[in-house]
Amino acid sequence: MKNRINSPIRAVLLFPLFIASLLTGVAAANDNAVSAELRAQLQPVIEGRAHDTKVRTELARAYAARDFAPLWQAPARRQQLLAEIEALADDGLNPDHYLAELLRKPLAASGTAMQRAQDDIRISEACTAALNHLQRGVLDPARAGHYWRPSSLPAPDLPSPAAQLGKPGDADLAALFNRFRPKTELYTALRKAMAEARQEQSGAGLPQVSPGPTLKSGMSSARVIELRARLIASAYLDAQDSFSPQMDDTLVDAVRAFQRDQGLEADGAVGPITLGALNRSLAERQAMLRINLERSRWLAARQQGDYVLVDIAGYRLSYFRDGVPLWSARTQVGTAARETPELFSRITHFTINPTWTVPPTILRKDIIPKASTDPEYLASRNIRVLDRDGDEVDPATVDWSNTSGLTLRQDAGDGAALGKVAIRFSNPYAIYLHDTPNQRQFKRSTRAFSSGCVRVEDALDLVRLLIEGNGGDAHVARFESVLASGKTGNLSLAGSVPIIIAYLTAAPDAEGRITYRPDIYSRDAELMAALDTASK
Repeated sequence: MKNRINSPIRAVLLFPLFIASLLTGVAAANDNAVSAELRAQLQPVIEGRAHDTKVRTELARAYAARDFAPLWQAPARRQQLLAEIEALADDGLNPDHYLAELLRKPLAASGTAMQRAQDDIRISEACTAALNHLQRGVLDPARAGHYWRPSSLPAPDLPSPAAQLGKPGDADLAALFNRFRPKTELYTALRKAMAEARQEQSGAGLPQVSPGPTLKSGMSSARVIELRARLIASAYLDAQDSFSPQMDDTLVDAVRAFQRDQGLEADGAVGPITLGALNRSLAERQAMLRINLERSRWLAARQQGDYVLVDIAGYRLSYFRDGVPLWSARTQVGTAARETPELFSRITHFTINPTWTVPPTILRKDIIPKASTDPEYLASRNIRVLDRDGDEVDPATVDWSNTSGLTLRQDAGDGAALGKVAIRFSNPYAIYLHDTPNQRQFKRSTRAFSSGCVRVEDALDLVRLLIEGNGGDAHVARFESVLASGKTGNLSLAGSVPIIIAYLTAAPDAEGRITYRPDIYSRDAELMAALDTASK
């Protein structure tokens, strides 16, 4: 009697388990059918009977390694992937470019096995593209307009995203995406800033300063309180400095610090240019972050071990040893008419007490107009005129309208254009790093003065560090001996040191605060257009 009473209850309790078992069986059957379709579509690729992309071939092998079991048929798995794809917005990437819209839709239960298999492959391709873009960049830097050229510092071999999909250790998709995301301080800081900027969309944003006359030291205005609020929001002022309407010394110093970080003349006055930087819109900041996240992806794989990084727009050089910044100095870079190029290469040797051979462009634009009107111009700068045989020619006998076959060379010395040392590396632009007698110009906030080469403050200190880390005491002693002699000589490094010359219009300062620099070569718009085209 007891069993008969409990039977209906037991049936009610067991019914959900029966349904779950039935659904599991249906799901297993569906997965088996999808697996068969995946095999049919991808086996020809593996066997070479179907010509396809390298990515499709790698994906086919990844599926084969798991006996063609589908990857994205489980709703929970698709939701995990969607979360990672949507998080790519913080990397400056467009989630919709990686099928986010498809992943947001419920899996169509009525779809055929063929449709499900095709859907699974498409999602795998999108996931692979996302991982590849994280570790390499959306654009190929060697083909992205004038941004990069072939280099003597190729990127190291990086893991293939397609080969990683479906491995047992990659069940955690968050860990998988983080493994491919760059770990450099530059990238991490830019990504954090992008996440914060995206949060601002739902908040009040940074305080704005009203337009008006230039604010200078000693002035009093209601706009000064707005200025204080803006500088407090970005940690240039303490919160207790928020009420005074006067441009006192503390506020002027904070303005100067802001100006220096933004690559502006640090005069402490808030004129139109500084006001524009203070009031830079959220959309402008997000665009600059997106552009520089892409640039930092190009750099990341090469930012390992010992290397020299030249930040063109930041007017700075840093020497890293074992990936840690060891030394930093200010630089002077090319003018807008004679841009310093971005490149990857290797420092191989130094020229000590270098002579300077005047490049054709400088000869034509700078030297000839002056030498042709001032007979003492060349002699006052220790510049000699040499013929094809290397024999010296009297400048007074030169026809400056036709300098074919002539070379102008400046002797080494205290006033030499290259200072005491030139740092050499292979590149198609004939540029190098060098010392300079124009030390006072390093005090300027904007330092685009050169004809393309990079002038380095305290360049001798950098050379000594490079030799110490790559040659030892004997090489240092030889360097000091040649330097003291005043004679021109070359010294090779025992092993070459990577050099990266980059163009970053947004980057963290020493405190990790993102600074937005002037786009001195007007490169941002072109890169943004290329990114927009690639993301469609």
